[in-house]
Amino acid sequence: MDHQYDKRKYLHRIKFEDRVHVDDQTLKDLHRHHVMNVPFENLDIHYHRLFDLELSNIYRKVVDNSRGGFCYELNYLFSSLLKAIGFSTKIISSRTFDSEEILGPEFDHMSIYVRTDKDYIADVGFGDLFVHPLEIKEGVQDDGRNLFLIESNQREEYTLSMSSDSLNFKKKYVFSLKEVPVAYFNEPCFDKQTNPESYFVKNTVCTLATESGRVTLFNDKLIRKSYAERSEISILSDLDLRIQLKENFNIEIR
Repeated sequence: MDHQYDKRKYLHRIKFEDRVHVDDQTLKDLHRHHVMNVPFENLDIHYHRLFDLELSNIYRKVVDNSRGGFCYELNYLFSSLLKAIGFSTKIISSRTFDSEEILGPEFDHMSIYVRTDKDYIADVGFGDLFVHPLEIKEGVQDDGRNLFLIESNQREEYTLSMSSDSLNFKKKYVFSLKEVPVAYFNEPCFDKQTNPESYFVKNTVCTLATESGRVTLFNDKLIRKSYAERSEISILSDLDLRIQLKENFNIEIR
């Protein structure tokens, strides 16, 4: 690990001030603090700045410069924190479903398998998903906001589904527990930054969970969701974008 990696500074970045223990509750608390303080965002792509999956570079971006990132960056970085604390973690590949529930390719998304005395899937880099890790087991689970369902199949894979209305479950992704080298994600990471058909090239996204809901910047809109309420304002210029990023996400584009 890079000599500049400072676990205490990372914990301060996610506003985690408690003592750390290698147990289920600490894992849940760390995960919740992460998704509440580190945005899922693709602003480097918006500003045409290429980035890589070198851990020291991700740490500098997220911890030193108070930025966010997308799945490969955030989950790789969070996995490194968990390992530094003493958790047993593995980087795993997930295949995401699109809006028509068509399954995408391998290495389309990165998740984290965490083993305590139980098996968990952690994911701080999806955007709007679970607030705390989910135990990998059959049946419905509740993270305090949404319901989640994990179902195993005959290929030793699991399908993760989410319901925001307690009635209809929407498939999010399929994952296995097989460890995958981070290098396997380099090519799709580059493709998501440069391919004209990439969702992240076509759209500008910055989203963060809040105590009462979520705040999201999506293209030319800033959307706030709080319980049953929703508000939306327009972003009129790049200057306006930068102001909203600072006020709502504490992000300064340098």
